[in-house]
Amino acid sequence: MLRWIRSTDFIVHGRRLLRFYSYYSLFLSLLLIITDAVDTQNILLGGHLPHIFLVASSAYVIVASVFAAIANREPDPQQAVGYVFLEIALLAALMHASGGLETGFSSLILIPLVISNLLAPGVLGYGVAAWTTIAIFYTQHLWPASYDTQELVSSGLYGMLCFVLAWLTQTLSRRLNSALSLASDQATRIRRLQHFSQQALTDLPAGIIACDKDNRILFFNRQSLHWFNLKEGSLLPEKLSTDADEFRLTARHEALLIRRIALSGSIEGDYLLQIEDSARIAADAQQFKLASLGRLTASIAHEIRNPLSALRQAAQLLAETPDLNESELQLTHIIEQHCMRINRTIEDILQLSRRRQVIPEAMRLAPWLEHFSEQFRGQNNGTLFQLTVQCSADIAVQFDPDHLQQVLHNLCANGLRYALKNSPDNARLMLVTSQADKRHIQFDVIDNGGGVASEQRAHLFEPFYTTEHAGTGLGLYLCRELCEANQARIQYHPLPNGTCFRLLMKPANVSGKNE
Repeated sequence: MLRWIRSTDFIVHGRRLLRFYSYYSLFLSLLLIITDAVDTQNILLGGHLPHIFLVASSAYVIVASVFAAIANREPDPQQAVGYVFLEIALLAALMHASGGLETGFSSLILIPLVISNLLAPGVLGYGVAAWTTIAIFYTQHLWPASYDTQELVSSGLYGMLCFVLAWLTQTLSRRLNSALSLASDQATRIRRLQHFSQQALTDLPAGIIACDKDNRILFFNRQSLHWFNLKEGSLLPEKLSTDADEFRLTARHEALLIRRIALSGSIEGDYLLQIEDSARIAADAQQFKLASLGRLTASIAHEIRNPLSALRQAAQLLAETPDLNESELQLTHIIEQHCMRINRTIEDILQLSRRRQVIPEAMRLAPWLEHFSEQFRGQNNGTLFQLTVQCSADIAVQFDPDHLQQVLHNLCANGLRYALKNSPDNARLMLVTSQADKRHIQFDVIDNGGGVASEQRAHLFEPFYTTEHAGTGLGLYLCRELCEANQARIQYHPLPNGTCFRLLMKPANVSGKNE
């Protein structure tokens, strides 16, 4: 019968009850033996068989002490059930030694019966009820050899009471276990959902701060801690304590957009602060803008390139006519040149529209720049210039390699063109990288091309703005668009007799990798 008990049913669900019951049994046994020691005349207890009472109460103290030690260390179902059977036998002996069913022991015997049916419902619980009935009949009738009819009826009614009490206890136990199981499942589900929610909030790229009506911080995630000095339970920083639904501020050299969101269904006055990096928002907006631009330019290209090709071909055919004089030939040459310029403009616009989705990669800059410098020198073979790369081996960035190739090629090509104009015999380009702060890698593209006039600097990154007749004015605009799409920034910094275009890019962790 004992092998039917599952450890999880008996121990896990009844561990606390079993522990409290062991305390009760030890207290009861000590109370009985102390009372017997004080009551030297055996008036209260053990009046019928005092020696039997002394032996049984002493055994009860020993057994209860051992059981209490086991129940508080590592409860075992076999030991627990064995103790219940033994305790009922001892209580039945104490009852017989004190005078029978009329004493208070008949009520004390029902307590282990109820506990055993709570801990081990089913056949085993009814087995305890049967054992109790047998113990009563043995101590009341077989041991003293007394078979009085009235006493037999009383013992029979007591045995029936044991079975009824076992049935009632098991019914209550099943309902209680069902309710506890449902509550446990719900509590587990709630804990899991809380863990998922907290993990999701912690890993959000946006900052989250939860506050109460007194601006006391209840929760914040990792990203918000990067921007502000926060501590749970402390007051919100003064620059964040505003009633505005939306406001902007700068933290750690980053422009932030902060929204205040009231929490419905929570304690009145609780609210959230959602903090987003404006650069990331701009990058997302840039993706939508470029997608729209792509659809527009694709349709315009087909409308312009076909008549443009026909116009250029007509000019070339006209130039081959033998009857044209020199001035007329010059006019056809001008038409062809402008056709080529318009075609370059279309190509630059299509370059913007054809860009694929940004696929940033973590890459080490030093080997990548060495490869780029070799490639750039090869493309300008025969041109006298000096290209220097200064980059430590541990610097890594998060950027789309194809986009970075386009940005650097545009910047270096522009820088080389102006450097050759300003210093034909000493044209120099420098690519210098450094760690600006924990959030940015600084990448400078420097040339000695004489710099940009102060009145032109405000228009550097505007589309179609150019100071050269042959230029389209889309090179720097394309560089800025690509940088924003990769959550980077490009800035112009004037130098004495030179120019510096600075890229501020996101650092990356590429430990053990060589990009």
